[in-house]
Amino acid sequence: MSIESTILLENITAEATSAISYSDKQKGAGYHKRYGSLHTYTYETDSFMGLIKLQGTLQLYPGESDWVDIVDSEINATDDSTIIQSVETGNFTGNFVWIRAAYLLQDGTITSIRYNY
Repeated sequence: MSIESTILLENITAEATSAISYSDKQKGAGYHKRYGSLHTYTYETDSFMGLIKLQGTLQLYPGESDWVDIVDSEINATDDSTIIQSVETGNFTGNFVWIRAAYLLQDGTITSIRYNY
């Protein structure tokens, strides 16, 4: 049973940058001691070219080196021939205390990145 739906990002449009950006951290299932909980994520994009992935940490007060990529949460459209205009969804199980989105937006819009647990 999902207890909370969280928005990580909304309406981000392309900027002239080649650096990965990060959303603010949001509470994961581990924060509420719901260990091993199933998380569901949704990426909504429009004419998107770039990279999106989720990252999690087990640390209550994480430093930059405490974040890990969440397996199978990445969409990568960094090739000029690949432009994504869709909704991508997936699931992962974990005890993450905090979750954030990492993204590189080369073109288009990230309409929203959401997850729930």
